Amino acid sequence: MTNLARAATIALSVLFGLLLLVALAFGLLGGSSAPLTEEEVLGTWHGDRGARLEVLADGRARLSDASGWQCARGGQPGVFTGEGNWTLGHPSDENPGIRIRFSPEGAPEIQQCNDWFTLSGTGKAGTAGDGSNVWATFFGYKRGAEERFRRAPTG
Repeated sequence: MTNLARAATIALSVLFGLLLLVALAFGLLGGSSAPLTEEEVLGTWHGDRGARLEVLADGRARLSDASGWQCARGGQPGVFTGEGNWTLGHPSDENPGIRIRFSPEGAPEIQQCNDWFTLSGTGKAGTAGDGSNVWATFFGYKRGAEERFRRAPTG
């Protein structure tokens, strides 16, 4: 092997090593952080347009005064109030969150509304952030006016 070939091999090896370190540092190789936990979603979340979501430890969720919902009573967009249940999850290509199944107030039990409540800024499940600026939205709002939620301080 000539000196030029040896130098090129060493230079490429060093370059590859540096690229690998940068990729690891920025999480580009699919390494995932810890998953979202119940403690991070439990509590009362207040929307910037007046809605309120209570996520309870027993698996129930209560949403009140959420405007613009397609699943409001009568099927027309309107103000939604309802109770349902939730489970932790992670929709594909989205931030982690909870899947909520609601029954609109005054509607038959069989008429349910399902939506994802996804959290941003958690730094969990490979997403951006460090947990200091967490906010959430309902995935279904992406069709219309989005309402941002912040969790009320606990303790």
